[in-house]
Amino acid sequence: MRIHEQPERPALKVPPSPEDHSLGPADAPIQLVEYGDYQCVHCIAMHKVVKEVLAHYAGRIRFIWRHFPLSKMHPMARPTAQAAEAAGDKFWDMHELLFSQPKNLNREQILEYARQLGFNVDTFSAAMDSEAIYAQVRANMAGGIRSGVNTTPTFYIQGLRHDGDLNRTSLFSAIEAAAGTGDNPPNAPA
Repeated sequence: MRIHEQPERPALKVPPSPEDHSLGPADAPIQLVEYGDYQCVHCIAMHKVVKEVLAHYAGRIRFIWRHFPLSKMHPMARPTAQAAEAAGDKFWDMHELLFSQPKNLNREQILEYARQLGFNVDTFSAAMDSEAIYAQVRANMAGGIRSGVNTTPTFYIQGLRHDGDLNRTSLFSAIEAAAGTGDNPPNAPA
């Protein structure tokens, strides 16, 4: 490798599929995949940035969330990932609730969120703890490991890992560079 060459960034090994939890059109010209953990402080901070990105590129971006619970560091990482999966068609509603009060995440709070979303708590709890739901979370993690994920959040823009800083400016700049839309990122909120 020459001194000024950048190392090749890892590529997303598991391409987006209909099984993914996604927002935005499937054929959007911009694709953003995040491997995340609901208890990770960096994921919590970047959640707000991702919402800005989705608003700015509305209709032109597809965002995919994949679970990568760091259970050894975050005791509620796996249960929250399983709760999001157990929510099924209400995945994105549960996703938002799990990020809404991350310091209060415990089983009782998760079940309260399930109640708020209209689930029978006993049925939801059983689904959340099922092997089938855990298998979905493990599949996300295995794909992340194959793709070079070693921390959260890890973003893939147009199929390549974003190795820049985890902040608003860096993510917007990387999306612009990869997508070549010529957009200027919006000004930071006051």
